[in-house]
Amino acid sequence: DGRFTTNLTVGGNVLPSQDEGGDLGSATKRWANLYTGDLHLKNDRGDWTIVEEKDYLSVINNKTGKKYKMVLQEVEE
Repeated sequence: DGRFTTNLTVGGNVLPSQDEGGDLGSATKRWANLYTGDLHLKNDRGDWTIVEEKDYLSVINNKTGKKYKMVLQEVEE
């Protein structure tokens, strides 16, 4: 069935064959966690980068250059 169980270590980039050429996971086969540096999001409507600052998250609109600070409120349990 094409499945294999192992770890894959890559020393370079993993790229789709074309722009927006595939998905990582699906609605029924999701990845548990995603570990990244800064997160870059881009499609035909927007172009944003989420950056982890020391004490907060910032969101940069790459089309306008404007930078926003995400306001987080602690939830008391």
